[in-house]
Amino acid sequence: LVYDVIIIGAGCIGTSIARELSRYSLKTLLVESADDVSQGATKGNSGIVHAGYDDKPGSVRAKFCWPGNQMFPQLDRELRFGYQKNGSLVVATSSKELEVLEELMERGNINGVENLRIIQKEELFQMEPALNPDCIAALYAPDAGNVIPYEFAIALAENAVDNGVELRIRREVTAIAKKEDGCFEVDLRHWE
Repeated sequence: LVYDVIIIGAGCIGTSIARELSRYSLKTLLVESADDVSQGATKGNSGIVHAGYDDKPGSVRAKFCWPGNQMFPQLDRELRFGYQKNGSLVVATSSKELEVLEELMERGNINGVENLRIIQKEELFQMEPALNPDCIAALYAPDAGNVIPYEFAIALAENAVDNGVELRIRREVTAIAKKEDGCFEVDLRHWE
């Protein structure tokens, strides 16, 4: 069989790519060596949708974290995988740790992260009364959130398949070779 694109791995990255490519007139195949999508690193992922304040300015992660974060509410409206925008707190218990919060705040500003702010003890304990009483401040990122990673990947895969992507599970890639015509030949082992 001939495909325009073969995506290897049906975790959150592979299924995201498959969903995006399903918007185009391409013959796309998504292969997964396990017996279902999201059975590799995705199933053990923390599911945190980071706001982008921790990424090294100028890095690829810094460039894409905030814009990616901002895509999740719309993705959830379209696919209903259960995104929760619950925010995050990085707490400080000393003046030295407060300096770290200020550094993270500056990183976030450089990275284009919006809505970040350092909150002081009184507001912090109104938000989270069960914190260690030694906490003095926190960096608050209201746009951070979380997903259940396997539900996210399943929603992406289902939408991609609904839009014409072929999904084949239990297909282990055993070889990839570039042919003279510039195309690639991909060998798969199917297991039951």
